[in-house]
Amino acid sequence: MPASPKFKTIITDYGKQRLIAAMSPGGTKLTLTQMAVGDGGGNPTNPDTTNTTLINEVWRAAVNSVSVDKKHSNIIIVELLIPAEVGGFWIREAGIYDEFNKLVAICSLPASEKPLLEQGSGRAQTVRMTLVISDLSTINITIDSTTIIATNDYVDNSLKEHEKSRNHPDATLTDKGFVKLYSGVTSIDETMAATPKAVKIAMDNASARLAKERNLADLTNVPLARQSLQLGNSATLNVGTTQGTVAAGDDSRITGAMQKDQNGADIPDKGLFSQNIGAAVAFSGGFSIGGDSNPWTTAEFISWLELMGAFNHPYWMCRGSWSYALNKTITDTGCGNICLAGAVVEVMGFHNALTIRVTTPTTTSGGGVASAQFTYINNGDGYAPGWRRELIRTGDEMTGNLTLRSDDRMHFMIANADGSVRAYIYKDKDDTGIHINNGADGYGDFVFGKDSILYVPFAVRTGGSRKLAIQSDNNSALNATFNLWGDANRPTVIELDDDQGWHLYSQRNLDGSILFTVDGDIMANRKLNVGAATFSSDGNVNGTVWGGWLNDWLNNIFASRFVRDVRAGNVESAQVWRAYGYNDQAPYVITGVINSNTDDLIDNLTRRPLQKNINGIWYNIDFI
Repeated sequence: MPASPKFKTIITDYGKQRLIAAMSPGGTKLTLTQMAVGDGGGNPTNPDTTNTTLINEVWRAAVNSVSVDKKHSNIIIVELLIPAEVGGFWIREAGIYDEFNKLVAICSLPASEKPLLEQGSGRAQTVRMTLVISDLSTINITIDSTTIIATNDYVDNSLKEHEKSRNHPDATLTDKGFVKLYSGVTSIDETMAATPKAVKIAMDNASARLAKERNLADLTNVPLARQSLQLGNSATLNVGTTQGTVAAGDDSRITGAMQKDQNGADIPDKGLFSQNIGAAVAFSGGFSIGGDSNPWTTAEFISWLELMGAFNHPYWMCRGSWSYALNKTITDTGCGNICLAGAVVEVMGFHNALTIRVTTPTTTSGGGVASAQFTYINNGDGYAPGWRRELIRTGDEMTGNLTLRSDDRMHFMIANADGSVRAYIYKDKDDTGIHINNGADGYGDFVFGKDSILYVPFAVRTGGSRKLAIQSDNNSALNATFNLWGDANRPTVIELDDDQGWHLYSQRNLDGSILFTVDGDIMANRKLNVGAATFSSDGNVNGTVWGGWLNDWLNNIFASRFVRDVRAGNVESAQVWRAYGYNDQAPYVITGVINSNTDDLIDNLTRRPLQKNINGIWYNIDFI
């Protein structure tokens, strides 16, 4: 595989766009204005199509010459002359710039030093770049000739070409010069000289000619003369280019005329022709707009259109190719991104009085809006609204106000695909407010009243999986209102009323406490809690003052203070005969006197203590 060239010239991506535009019908011509040289930052260079500047530019001047190679008709030679007094740098790279000061081509060069005269050496140096173009016949390339410095080669070549050319002064009736010989006798051109042959023919012709002063009276056969002239019965006119004459067969107005059977194919400049007659121009059916997928501003888009010659015609159009990677996306419209891949671009008008319409395809990229039509309008300082976008019928969004006008009640209707009505939104003629109902589905007439009240026929629900509802069964005797209000003394009051009066309210006091008030009875089916206290449905009360339930407290009080029962305790026995018996001791009572042998003496005594039962416990009773 052959190695890549070490030194080369490359046309940049921008240069390719300019050349494509120059080759298109009605496209803009390419003017090469300047060349620049650089030192490559001290290193050899490897140019690329994406370059927009030299690596390190050291000097720039106007292009010296642009010519076509004599041996190869598709090669353009561009030259720059660096005068002897310019220098003090190395040359490793060069570039060509157009009239917009943008890089068209770039090349790498073998390193060469350009010294200053003050350094002891100086020379004029020519930098030459060659561009290979597929077809130069379709490109209009010019240079600015006002600042050219002629090279020695240029002067020598020009002199040689001048010597071989016919570019010399011609002889006239008053001045000397080159003269062209002519052997004919029919021309009236005063810049050519007659040869002896022409003189002889003229003399022979003069001898055979009719006498002028006879006015054809000396014709021997007039009918034969007319027949010979193919005049027939027609009148005769002189050959000329003015009124009252007939044109010669080689008249440029005839030989240069457009031929009908060519159908316009013989028009020299079709773009200019279209511009002059105001015809529309279809620039391309599939063109890469911008060359990559990077974002574009509107100003950059308009500059590209101008470069393509879009403003040279009253109507111009093209379509972007189907490549997202090679077409830009306009991102500053304010009404959505425009991906230009597959989009149709139409331009109507010229510069400060123009309308641009872009229609996007059904698929898009780069955040672009699909199936949309964007319009850009700029008619000068007085009217330049910028971009607008038509609303897509399916799935589009809009901002701003939407106005619907109708003479009847219905202003907005939501319908199924078969036309059956799902909902209405309207402003009733009685001016009660805005109504929303379910149309053919029935039920519901929701009203946003002009009194700032929302009227709902049945219920208002809020929440997700668990809902809170405010509902009316529409069968009560009176209307009810749930109201939130407040004043200086009662900052926040939540109140339930009906047409007859208030039912209850919850009030936030000035000290932050809450007061709940009912205008009537309170019924609790199970219990009622007041702080830490509880009122049970069986009448029992639980609170800290009782230490629990009141029933338990009462039971405890009664059991500890009242005697539940009285009894005689266990029996005790003591001997009396020849013994001491019992002393007086509470709470005993004598329950038995025993004389076991029936004599005169008591043998034994029995006693029992008197006892009382308090709270389930038996206590001996003390004497008072």
